[in-house]
Amino acid sequence: MITTADLLKRIKAHCRARKISETTFGRKAVNDGKLVARLRAGGTISIRTLQRIEAALAADEAVAA
Repeated sequence: MITTADLLKRIKAHCRARKISETTFGRKAVNDGKLVARLRAGGTISIRTLQRIEAALAADEAVAA
């Protein structure tokens, strides 16, 4: 099971590698520009949202490869 801290690390690394803001990532992945900020503040997400985030990360990694 992935922790919030692990997810935030992956998102941060992803954003750095692609030179996009975390707001842009949230908007593209789940149509929520405040996603990362809310996670940092202790917010939770649904399993469906996690699946959408994972899919966005995987899709971008596949394109970059």
